[in-house]
Amino acid sequence: MSTFTRWMVGLVLCAVGGSAALAQPPAQPPAAAPREANAVRPPVQSRHYSRHTFTADDGRKLDYWLMTPATIEPGKKYPLVLALHGRGGNTTAAAVLASDAMRSEYPCFVLAPAVGREQVWALPTDFARLRGEAMLPVVLAALAQVQQQHPIDADRIYVTGQSMGGFGTFGALAASPETFAAAIPICGGWRPDDAAKMKDVPIWIFHGDADRTVPVERSRVMVEALKAAGGQPKYSELKGVAHASWGPAYNDPATWKWLFSQRRQPR
Repeated sequence: MSTFTRWMVGLVLCAVGGSAALAQPPAQPPAAAPREANAVRPPVQSRHYSRHTFTADDGRKLDYWLMTPATIEPGKKYPLVLALHGRGGNTTAAAVLASDAMRSEYPCFVLAPAVGREQVWALPTDFARLRGEAMLPVVLAALAQVQQQHPIDADRIYVTGQSMGGFGTFGALAASPETFAAAIPICGGWRPDDAAKMKDVPIWIFHGDADRTVPVERSRVMVEALKAAGGQPKYSELKGVAHASWGPAYNDPATWKWLFSQRRQPR
């Protein structure tokens, strides 16, 4: 084989080898680790909140985000709002209360716990979309600990929640009505048989009449049950509003004026 021939063969082999190298598929990044079923993310995005972890007596853990008043005066006690997020993991109440204007007008603590995909706040009857480990007992225990650690007015503890958190709000009232001065459940529902347990707590219920995720009948039934039990619930049924009724509810200044004016009464 002549020198020229050997040179041409080498050139062809280099070209083939280079093409083969170029034809190789790019290296794939390593697969992401599967997300834990009960991993949580912040239920509110605000620099005013700090993350904490509570461990219950039974060993169960709960992550929660806590906002304190901008200024805490010595010897003064402040209201606390327990804000329960929906299945999507967000609490609009906690976000609204974190604005500078609201922190100035309503200085308070806000406790925003978070649960994972296989957990719920509480389990109502006949609502198949809510299934999982009920974490409300752990939430109430965490709330009791926060009360011990901070200057909180025991007569001005409120609970509110949207969607799954609306169910959790009713569940909290059924489990511990003596704890709360008032409640705002939004697009939730509960067992009418429990109405007598919570009838003495001031409640303002919100629901959109076009809600296809949680039918408005859920709130209507609770309103009637509370009235039959001797309660006097406020009820706002929002015409043409679908599931996200928490938007107009929490963005109405009248909602917060009413809530923060309530004080726990002897029961």
